[in-house]
Amino acid sequence: MKEAAEKEFLSILEQHICIIVKIVNVYSRNAQDKKELMSDVVFELWKSYPKFRGEAQLSTWIYRLTLNIALKTKRKKDANKLLLVEELVTFDTNVFVDSSDTDSSIHLLYKCIEELNPMDKAIILLYLEDKSNEEISEITGFSRTNASTRLIRIREQLKTCMIKNEYDGIE
Repeated sequence: MKEAAEKEFLSILEQHICIIVKIVNVYSRNAQDKKELMSDVVFELWKSYPKFRGEAQLSTWIYRLTLNIALKTKRKKDANKLLLVEELVTFDTNVFVDSSDTDSSIHLLYKCIEELNPMDKAIILLYLEDKSNEEISEITGFSRTNASTRLIRIREQLKTCMIKNEYDGIE
């Protein structure tokens, strides 16, 4: 019985690994942090999987759990106020971009996303994954109206950032 549960979990993990990898890459600044966060997420998913009630889509549950773990980890690091030189390196924006894609506007978009606060990063990441406002609210715990309003503001921030950076790049 346990072996069947392990196989089922590994299959689910394999199907949804992209969700986890994207979130881990957004909230981790170096390879060691990525490894640790990935390990924490997989462990928590494994531990929580038997409690999954199917009230939401599996992908929604995985997003929510992964985001919560990433945000909790970030809060712990922020509370420690310990800055390591490696943490000053920005996250790899190429994670989201096909390596054959050389469109500088996509790279600029992710540079601007990098400047957002953690929850806004989560919301825009979900939006870029084509999640509906309903799914975004379910994953983040915000009301649908609040999630929609935040998304509008985030998109405006990104638009402003991109215009500013394109203009700065011309000079």
